Amino acid sequence: MHEEAHLWLAHAAGEPVPIVKAADLQSVWNRFYQQSESEQSGGGAGAVAGRVIEQVCSAGADVWAVWYRCSMLQILEMWRGDFLTNWKQHGQFHEAVFRVAASIPMKWIGVGVPVSDCPFDVDAFVEQVRQQP
Repeated sequence: MHEEAHLWLAHAAGEPVPIVKAADLQSVWNRFYQQSESEQSGGGAGAVAGRVIEQVCSAGADVWAVWYRCSMLQILEMWRGDFLTNWKQHGQFHEAVFRVAASIPMKWIGVGVPVSDCPFDVDAFVEQVRQQP
């Protein structure tokens, strides 16, 4: 795996992940989704992180917090995709998903630290998405 892919894991385990702009999260998600669909190799994550995140985020964005939150959204979709079905249309998440994913309290996972659960409250995530306009 590309070394840059581990940079978002280099933060102190258990520390809060900064809140990011929903628009940055959505931009990274859309760009990553398009590239991962077109690149069947599955090894593009590090390259995407290294080349794309800063290009699609707003100036001054904490790109690793954006990438981390996007990664957690991807894990949630893979792990509990049924939770998000109501907020997805034509393969794209509604803006409500990005607004909540950008701001829900979340903690960094440490490198080599066993994880038994998501680093955020999944039930609270779904409830907050439900309450979005």
